[in-house]
Amino acid sequence: MSAEQILTNKTIEKHHVDKKKYPKLIVPTERREHQKIHNILPNDTILSRTMRQYDALTRLIVSMKNWRTAFEKDFGESPDMGLVNIEQRKKQIMKQIENTVRPDRQRTKHIKGFGNRYLAGILAYAHPNKFSSLRKFLFYCGYTQASRKLKRYNRKIKPIVHELVRHVIMCKDEQYYPFYLKVKEDLRQRHPERCKKGIDEMARNRIGTYLLKEVYELFRVENREVIRDSSTS
Repeated sequence: MSAEQILTNKTIEKHHVDKKKYPKLIVPTERREHQKIHNILPNDTILSRTMRQYDALTRLIVSMKNWRTAFEKDFGESPDMGLVNIEQRKKQIMKQIENTVRPDRQRTKHIKGFGNRYLAGILAYAHPNKFSSLRKFLFYCGYTQASRKLKRYNRKIKPIVHELVRHVIMCKDEQYYPFYLKVKEDLRQRHPERCKKGIDEMARNRIGTYLLKEVYELFRVENREVIRDSSTS
C-alpha cells in the first residue's frame, strides 16, 4: 500500500489505459474514478437503496438469530432483542421492492420461478443499462472465465443469480429446465472424471449465464429501439 493510499484512505486500483495499443501501461487510479472510466458506478436509485436496506436487515436478522441460539445454549433463556420488529420491517421493505419492480416484472413473467426479489437484486446492483456490452455485464456479475479467474465481480450479484437458477430449475421452467438437463448430460460425457456435484455446478453456472444474457437483452431492448429508430429516420 502506497503512502498516498494510506493518507487518503482510498482504494487504489490498476487501470489499463489501452490494452490493445499499450498492454503494459497501467496507471494507479482511485476506485471511484476507475468506476467512472468504465461506467460501472454503483446504482444510486430508489430501488438500489431499498434493496441495500433489505440485504442489511437480512444479514442483521441472521446474526441476531445465531446470537440468540448461542445465548440460549449458554444460559437457558432467550432475551428480547426486538427481532420481531426487525422482521416486520424487512417484510415492509420487500413490499416496497415488489411495488417498484412490478412494471419490470412483466418482461420476465414468461420465466417460471423468476421472482420479484431476484429481478430487484439484479436491477438494483447491475442494471443492464449501466453496461455498454454484454461481456462487461457478465464480467461484472461474475459469469465469465476472466471474472472467475481474477475473482473480480460484484459479490452481491453472484448469490442472487445462484438462487435464481435454483428456483427456476426447481419450478421446472419450460425452456430452462430441459436445457439444464441437456447441459448436464453433455458435461457428463465431456468430463467423465468429474463428480455429480461438480457437473451440476457447471450446468447451473451455464444456466445462470444464459439467464443473465436474457435479462440483458430484455432490459436493453428500449435502447436498441431508440438507435434503430434514429438510424432509419
